[in-house]
Amino acid sequence: MITALLFAQLPDSVQPRPANEHALGEELITGEAELKITDQKIYFPLQIDPWSAVQDLLTPGSYVFDQGLLKTIDSLTIPQHFIKSSFLRVPVEKTFIYGELLVFLPKFEKRVSAWELVIANSLGEPVRRVREKGPPPAVIAWDGRTDRGEPIAIGDIYSFTFNAFDAQGNQTRINCEPQKLNAVVWDEKNEWVAAITADMLFISDGAQLNAEAGARLDEIANIIKEHFKKEAVVYVYSEIEKLANERCRVLETELTRRVVFPPDGFKVAPRFIPGLQPKLSRIEIHIR
Repeated sequence: MITALLFAQLPDSVQPRPANEHALGEELITGEAELKITDQKIYFPLQIDPWSAVQDLLTPGSYVFDQGLLKTIDSLTIPQHFIKSSFLRVPVEKTFIYGELLVFLPKFEKRVSAWELVIANSLGEPVRRVREKGPPPAVIAWDGRTDRGEPIAIGDIYSFTFNAFDAQGNQTRINCEPQKLNAVVWDEKNEWVAAITADMLFISDGAQLNAEAGARLDEIANIIKEHFKKEAVVYVYSEIEKLANERCRVLETELTRRVVFPPDGFKVAPRFIPGLQPKLSRIEIHIR
């Protein structure tokens, strides 16, 4: 009976409630409902890019290839075998051909008992003829010389015909695409020779340099620096004597501005040849 009286005196907040009964005005809601937030968020675009200065510095187009580049942060982003190359300071012209002028890769399905390679100039005159028995080698290289061992005339167009014969004498002829050779570099005994057609440097019938002459003169300067020992002599071939002299003065100015020569280490001489075809007008640089 005492126990019953104690429980009867407990306040309502302490007395246990049924499981399905809730406190003051609370209502339990269960289930799912879709809710779409339509309030637009505030957005402030960044007006200043804090990394723009770094990006401009690391952009390849902004490189200045000089001695100071090795001392800047740019040197960390460039392979060392490129940054240490002196050729990065001046353009390199791809017009010049070094070594073998042309390389042939003959391939035949049938057996070949003999073959012949004929190289002719624009007049159809053979300048080089190679004949061999048996199948041709996998690679045939032409060094740009005639049958007499002389260098070909640059500026001319050359055609190439490859003839193959089987055991019965049947002939198979392959005509290659004609090629014009505008600039060639070769080793001539005790000197190096770089030859380039006049129209690759000068305007037609004039002594003014054309738009592409700058890069080609830079490459000529590179060739001189690479092989120079004692002197460099420039010969200017033309059918007009006055034109040859004017071009000599231009070349002397341009090359001495690009290369530092010792006393008497650089000479320029005109070569006036009456009747010389304009396409065969050329400049030869002999480096000794």
